[in-house]
Amino acid sequence: MLALTIAALLVMVTIASVITLADCWVRGRYVFEGLKREEALLDAGFLPMNRPVEQRPRPQMRFDALAMPGRIPGQRLAADRQRSRRPSPARGAA
Repeated sequence: MLALTIAALLVMVTIASVITLADCWVRGRYVFEGLKREEALLDAGFLPMNRPVEQRPRPQMRFDALAMPGRIPGQRLAADRQRSRRPSPARGAA
């Protein structure tokens, strides 16, 4: 019984391998034909054209507008003003 199970497993693996190799061969042949066609066009003097990519610039947004949507850009809050008035501690002071 164990021998039959192992044999069946080997048969399934062999079939899967053959199918995979056949698929790779078909895909490779298709790609190779495309490359040969492109080479023939290049030899005839045609140049390849790249597909145009649509790119739109992002609208310029200020950091203030992103951080606080209800706030007017450039407007300072009272906490910001207090923070800017506070003297910074001296470095190295204990």
